[in-house]
Amino acid sequence: MILGVFLHGAVAYMTLPMPGLLWPVSEPSSGPGFDLVLWYLHGFRIPLFFIVAGFFASLLCEIRGCHEFAKQRLRRIGVPLLAAVLVILPACYYLWGLGLMEQDVVSWREVKRMSFHDKVLKSELLGLGHLWFLQYLLLYSLVYYLVRIGWPAVFKSPVRFRLLERGWWPLTLLSVMFPMLWLRPEIYTHFENQWWPDAWEFAYYAIFYLSGALLYRVYGQFSRIMLLGPAFTVTSLIIFCFVFLQLKDRLGGQAVTEPDWVFALSVALYSWFAVWGMLGLFLKVFDKPSRWVRYLSDAAYWIYLVHLPLLVAMQLMLGDMENRFGISAAPMAGFTFSVSFTLALALLGYQFFVRYTVIGKWLHGPKSRHKV
Repeated sequence: MILGVFLHGAVAYMTLPMPGLLWPVSEPSSGPGFDLVLWYLHGFRIPLFFIVAGFFASLLCEIRGCHEFAKQRLRRIGVPLLAAVLVILPACYYLWGLGLMEQDVVSWREVKRMSFHDKVLKSELLGLGHLWFLQYLLLYSLVYYLVRIGWPAVFKSPVRFRLLERGWWPLTLLSVMFPMLWLRPEIYTHFENQWWPDAWEFAYYAIFYLSGALLYRVYGQFSRIMLLGPAFTVTSLIIFCFVFLQLKDRLGGQAVTEPDWVFALSVALYSWFAVWGMLGLFLKVFDKPSRWVRYLSDAAYWIYLVHLPLLVAMQLMLGDMENRFGISAAPMAGFTFSVSFTLALALLGYQFFVRYTVIGKWLHGPKSRHKV
């Protein structure tokens, strides 16, 4: 979730923007660095999130029972999602409107009435924005709960799990991912800001949630991931270079030479190698308890919920300084400033207004103060 701050921080400086991802600030960089950051993170960040979510869904059902799992998911996901829709999304909407007004794309009258002449704005400006993954997670949790109470044998068959002893291997579900990306490459290449899940995207990310739920049964095999994490990560970077070259052709308006199946296979391979590579690296590096890692883990949910309006406000402020005073920041400086201040403000807000308050109780449960 914290990587989402870096991903969104790079959007304003991309030279190869993602179709459908409407952004109120546009300061393209002279090089492809920010594009590489966004497109690489985009391929594995949310898949890895859903694998971890599925893993802990299975763990929670085993430890506390399915009914308690359902109650907890409603408290931890449903309530924050509703609150964020009512509080954070309106702030995002008006910040977007302000940025688009600065670019002379819309008028204040259009923003105030939420009615736009531009067809792209009509379809992309109103939706769940960065909160879409919470909607998906809530729905996956509901389906998982219904399956667990209706057909409990599905997740307890020893035959199924013997087949998953090497379930972490990146090629395991390639046979499912590859055809989906072949038929619908927009799962990776586009963003759709809407209120309801896209059927293809929903099915695609469900693969990862299901994988995480099944992998809980073979978590004793995770030592293998730790050994191969560095090799997997390097492999993902190599394959991603080929993916990025294809992206430049596909999104840059140039003639596409590679068949669609080659692009789909490349994205599927790099995503899975990156997912398991990052998982292996973090299991190896953070294999012992750490108070600061635990703290950041607790804070990550809050950071992600509130980061978008903070980040965009910082980027708009930088643009305003350039317009008013002629002070322009280089893309790398603007990126570093906006991301750093967003993280700092979000962490300060978490420490003083969330961690030990009723908000923190809803997000991650009650916390008691300890002397450090």
